[in-house]
Order: sequence, then structure tokens, then C-alpha cells
Amino acid sequence: MAKENKRLFLISVVMLFLEILLIRWISTEVRIFAYVSNLVLLACFLGIGVGCFLAKKEINLLITFGMLILLALAVQVDSFRRITDLLGGFSDSIIWYQAVRSGNLIPALEGTVLTLFMFLMTLVCFIPLGQLLGRQMDEHPKIIEAYSLNVVASLVGIWIYNILALYYTKPWVWFVFAFLLLFFLLPRKKSFFLLAGLASLLILLVVGLANPNKKTLWSPYQKLTVTTNEVMGRQNGYLINVNNVGYMTMLDMSDDFLKKLFPSGKTMLRKFNQYDVPYAFVEKPESVLIVGAGGGNDVAGALRHGPKEIDAVEIDPGIIDLGRLLHPEKPYNQERVRIYNDDARAFFKKSRKKYDLICFGLLDSHTLSSNYNNTRLDHYVYTEESFQEARKLLKENGVLSVNFATQTEWIGKRIHGLLMKTFGEVPYTFAIQIPTGNYVWGGTMFLVSNNPAALKKKVAEDPELEDFVTRNRVSFSGSVHLTSDDWPYLYIEKASIPKMYLLIMGSLVLLFVLAGRFVFASQGSRINGHFFFLGCAFLLLEFQNVSKATLLFGSTWIVNAYIISSILLLILLANLSAALFSFRNRLPFYLFLGAAVLVNVFLPLDIFNALGFWNKVIWASLFLNLPIFFAGIIFIHSFREAPAKDIALGSNLIGAALGGVLESLSFITGIKALLLLVLIFYGLSFVFRPRATRMSRVS
Repeated sequence: MAKENKRLFLISVVMLFLEILLIRWISTEVRIFAYVSNLVLLACFLGIGVGCFLAKKEINLLITFGMLILLALAVQVDSFRRITDLLGGFSDSIIWYQAVRSGNLIPALEGTVLTLFMFLMTLVCFIPLGQLLGRQMDEHPKIIEAYSLNVVASLVGIWIYNILALYYTKPWVWFVFAFLLLFFLLPRKKSFFLLAGLASLLILLVVGLANPNKKTLWSPYQKLTVTTNEVMGRQNGYLINVNNVGYMTMLDMSDDFLKKLFPSGKTMLRKFNQYDVPYAFVEKPESVLIVGAGGGNDVAGALRHGPKEIDAVEIDPGIIDLGRLLHPEKPYNQERVRIYNDDARAFFKKSRKKYDLICFGLLDSHTLSSNYNNTRLDHYVYTEESFQEARKLLKENGVLSVNFATQTEWIGKRIHGLLMKTFGEVPYTFAIQIPTGNYVWGGTMFLVSNNPAALKKKVAEDPELEDFVTRNRVSFSGSVHLTSDDWPYLYIEKASIPKMYLLIMGSLVLLFVLAGRFVFASQGSRINGHFFFLGCAFLLLEFQNVSKATLLFGSTWIVNAYIISSILLLILLANLSAALFSFRNRLPFYLFLGAAVLVNVFLPLDIFNALGFWNKVIWASLFLNLPIFFAGIIFIHSFREAPAKDIALGSNLIGAALGGVLESLSFITGIKALLLLVLIFYGLSFVFRPRATRMSRVS
């Protein structure tokens, strides 16, 4: 028994670790996977689920190594790197650096085929591991013990990866660790070890040798690549690429450098660049808050205007480290600057200070906030509630500025409309586009104040500023769907599923309906409806919890790790309850589950913000996760009674994959409305519960 438990534990650790590894690595190297919700996660779930259905078939772990070789090679091939270009041309959603194309169906279909190919490679990679897991579960005499081991091992896998990410390790280190675990699962045959060893060496060579001449940092969030930057033929600072595309510069905009560029001293750059212009609207600011501080350009701009205190908030510790080390003006080394490695929304909730000026830097994101939902890191920064929280931190005459690269008119309209609604005043809106190469990237600047009259007076008193604002004014007309914490989708034009999502997800559903009929027919097995609907509901519920916890505590990587860990701990508590007590009648737990979900629908999250930090953690965790506890009790009791554990677990994982696809409905309904779908799926799981369970209630 001890040997089998060790093997089950090892299988579960390697599955979870490899799952997170591939989600992070593929989404970084092929950017479309960072924009399409949970695509790699769905491939992992389906692969494990199909593997469980094939648990009685021959298992060949070399398939996993083979698929990893293909994936490692694919992400280096231009055809696959072009997927984002092929799929990113639709006008109803935005992917950074992708031009909108008319008549883009043909390239989109090509991109969809390539995406499905990568999806299938990932899926097949996990089938042997799913077979191993299904077989271990089916043969284990103590199923609650077995499932609990699986959950504990998942916790271990999550935290091993997060610790490696904390220390900025590179993908080749992750792969080495995964290979070491996989080798323990191989059959004791020299040929298997030899082939697996050669495959591992090839993968490490491909992954490790990518861009060897560039300084690359893998932060807990993003792949950051640093190169030197030039301005008008002169080297100036550094360019940081994130996930292989342009992201930010770290520039020297000091008076000394500008004099070298413009010996005559006549330049608009000093006053009217995106980092300095907000200070023309404020009378001698003493305290400044910068959210999305990046590598330090905004902070350097603030330092040039003499405030006593500058609070700089940046979510990515890797970017802060690069700013400290490489920024030419060394803004992060100044005594007046306090750096907060935090999420902007979390900082808004924690701060009790008042500021003369709050600057929203370029917080545009290329990364999902979590592996378990479809929101990006910056989504909850540009919502009505976020701007309301920021306004509360302004002094009586305080000014708020937002700089954003408004690639489409509707994004500009959205930010303009949000500020109008929050402040009750039309914001000053103007373009910053100074033609000096890539010295100032520019964008659209929005400015509003708690005291509109004072702001207008300040502009009127400065003829140069008034002329600049007038000449570069940007106006927006018409209405657009405004973002909120329930509908935070900044980069989607309206409340609908974007064409890109429909194309990919529709293709996946069609593919797996056809493939599923073949697999299940060949195995003589059918999906277990009870476990299938439990899986659908669970993933949607998990999506809710991650989203809500992000609003309460921020979208930092450590918060997400804690959220998923708390969910797994609640499942363990449910397992313990099932081990201690036998609940024959499931109906009360379904009623408790339904009530807990309804409480989540109607109880506002804001009530937790009034609590102290630890009270907030305790009560919010209980509030969010209570449905998972009751669902866990239902699952483990049904799982213990299931005659074929492999089919039950496989059905559950395939159902979870469908739940992941249905997350996209939140683009139409908003996030909270999906809880009604959770209730429907749990209701269907009750209807499809095993006959033995129904009979036990009667007896």
C-alpha cells in the first residue's frame, strides 16, 4: 500500500506541475494562448480525462516525452509564432500590436488550425499521465485516502512551481524538474530510459538555447527581455519586451540628456511628454501616487517636479528589479520614493493617504491574472469601481491622470465614459504624439479633478498648456459598454463573445464531439453524467472564487496561489468529513450547496473591505469557499460509491473542461450571472446521481 501511495502521490505532483509549466510557457511563447481563456488548462484537463477513460489500455509514457519535443520545437517555428497575427485581426477585441484587418476569415481559419494542433499536442501529452492516475484510483482499496493524496500532491505541485517562479528560474529549470519526476514513473527498462533521456536532452537544448544573446528574466508573471534603446541615433536607456513583444522603455529624460539632443534648448519634450505633462495641471504637488510604475519613467518624471512623497505601485517584481538596476536616472533609489510591489486595486483598498496627483501609468497587460480565469492583470484597474476607489484617495483639489494607448475608438470612449461617470465632469483628453522615434511612446492622456473649477483655472493660466491641449484634443462621441467589476473586459467592444473566441471554442467543441463519440464507442464506456456536471459546476465556481478574491486581495501571483490552495484545503476538509461520517442522503448537502451559492450571488463583496486584514481573510475565504466544501462532500461520497473510479474521474475532468469553455459566457452576462449556471449544473448532477445513491435514500 505504501508503495502504491507513493506512486499515486508522484503521478499527481508531476501532473499538476507539468500543467502549470505548460500553461505559463506556451502562453508566453505563443501569445494567443494568453488571450484565449484557459486554452492550455482545458487541453490538460481533457488529456487527463481521456487518459482516465483509457486507463485499462497499455500505457506508454514516451508519448508524453514525444509531445513535449513537438511542443518545444513548435514554439520556435515561425508558423506557430504567427498564430497571434493570424487570429488577432478582428475588430471586436484587441490584442496588443495586432493590426485590424478587413476580410480576415482566411488567415483566422489558418490560425485556428494551428491553435488546434498545439491544443491537441498538449492534450495528448497528458493522456498517459491520465491513464496512470485512472488506474491508480480504480485499483486503490481506500478511495478517500487515494483522492486526498491526489489533492495534497496537487498542493505540493503548485507550491514547488511557485517557489521556482519566485526565484526567477527559467523554463529549462522547470523542465529538468518535471523530467526528474517523470523518470521515476518510467518502466524499469533500459530502452525506455535511453529514449526518455534523449528526448529530455533535445527539449532542454531547444528551450535553453532560445535567444541566448539576450538578457531575459522570467518573473512570476512575464518573460522580460532587455535590449539597448536608441533615440535619434543616440543610445538611451533600455527597451523591455514582455512575452516577445515591445512593452516599455527605461529612458533618460534628464535636462542633461535633452540638451545633448537639442543643443538650442528648444523642445516640447520637457513639458509635454507623457511623464511630465500631468504636473502642468497641478499646483506644486506634495504627494503623488503612481500605479503601474513600471521601470521608473513615471517616477523619474515625478521627481523632476519636486513632490515630498512619491508612492510607486508595480505588480511585477522583475520589472522593479530591472528599474532599480538599469534605469538611467535611478528613480527607484531616491529617498522620496516608496515602492510597493502590489496590485493597483489592492493598494487602493489598503491606502489611507491622500494625494495631490494620482497617475495611472501604462498598465496595459499581455498576461492573464490567473491560470484559472479569463481576466487579464489590468482588467480590474479600468473599471468604474476602481476609479471610484482611486478618487477617494485624492485631496480636495487632487488631479487624476490616465495615460493609455487607445488602439481603438471604443477603448478611448470607455475610459472617457468611466471618468465622466466617476467625476461628473468631462475629462481633458488629448493625444501625446511627439515625433522623436521611440523616445516617447505617447498615447491618449485623460485628466480629471475633484475640483473641476480649479483645474480649468490652472489650464487657463498657462497659455502654452492651453494651446497644447487644444491642438491635440481628442473627442469621443456615442456610447459604449462601460466596464465594471462584474464585466471587467476592457479589450472587448461590447457584451458579446468575440469572434476569435467563437472561432476557437466552436472548433474545439465540434472536434471533441466527433472525437468523443469515437473514443467512448471504442471503449464501450459512457460519460458519467453525475460526475460530468459536478466538474462543469466546479470549474465555473472556481472561476468565480478566483475573480472575487482578486477584487478583495489583488491579482498578484501569491494571492492566486493562496486562493487555489484554500480551495484544495476545503476539498481535503470535505474528504475528512466523509471519512469520519457516512452521509447516505445527499439531498441536504445539495440544499446547503444551493444556499451557499445563492449567498454568493446576493451578498456584496464590499462588506468585507470594512474588516481588518486577517478578519477579511478568514471571513471572505469562508464566504467564497463554502459552496466548494459542500460540493466536495457530495463528490467524495459519490466517488467512493462509483464502481469505475477511472470513468468517474475522467467524466469529472471532461466536465471541468466544458465549464472552462463556458466561462466565455461571462463576456455576455458578466461574471456573477455564471453562478446561476453553477446552480443549474449542480441541479443536473443531482438528477444524474447514481441509482444506488437514490435507492439508499429510499431505504
